[in-house]
Amino acid sequence: MKKKIEIDILLFLLLEAFILLFFFKESFLTIILGFILGLVLIILTKNIKKNKYTKIVLFISSIFLGIFTFYKIITFISDNILKDYSILIIVISILSISIYLLFKNYHTFIKTVEISFYFFIAIKIISFILVIPKININNFNSFNFSFNYKFIFIGLIIWYLYKIVNYLTNYEINKKRIIISFFNPLIIKIITTLVLGDTLFNLYKYPYVNYLKTIRYFDIIERLDGILSFEYLFSFFYLFVFVLFYIKINIKDF
Repeated sequence: MKKKIEIDILLFLLLEAFILLFFFKESFLTIILGFILGLVLIILTKNIKKNKYTKIVLFISSIFLGIFTFYKIITFISDNILKDYSILIIVISILSISIYLLFKNYHTFIKTVEISFYFFIAIKIISFILVIPKININNFNSFNFSFNYKFIFIGLIIWYLYKIVNYLTNYEINKKRIIISFFNPLIIKIITTLVLGDTLFNLYKYPYVNYLKTIRYFDIIERLDGILSFEYLFSFFYLFVFVLFYIKINIKDF
């Protein structure tokens, strides 16, 4: 039971990081179709045993995803949290922490994820409560349901995440838990759209951070976006470190 909770938490954060980093601005239809494609691929490849070909494909994919994720994390920090700091300092800091966790065992990493998860949930609940008065139901008409070919990439990466979690943990993830985890970034997207509207949603580089800037109450509670956005930063960081763990283990196997 303890292991199930740990894996569920990890999957929850990985899916959030994946959608927010790479596909948050895609339409609802594209994201949902991509998720369905990912589930279909998971079902079709469920009985395929671990072999050298799938390991090579996942290994190469992990290298590219790791590089791209690291770049996204650095730009996210530079744009939202440490605007006046040198990029080099941010790069060195993130790499140092990542390498430290990487040289610890996987159990230490998963425990770190589990402990911080409850802090994330508290921040998420607080931000949702504070932003409720800012929701504009009229923005529901601006929801984008257009179609985009990127659903293929979404499906492939969801399948990829499932596979590397399965390989690293030797745990068969329940499809219901994948669906529950997927609804988290979808809810963030819905709330962001209802607060900002379609125009501002597409204008901002990080709309899921910018909607937090609307939280202002009597000049006492304001500009909490810098604090609340740390929840997203940690999920991005855990995605990066998790991919590094997969690369490290595969290098040993090869």
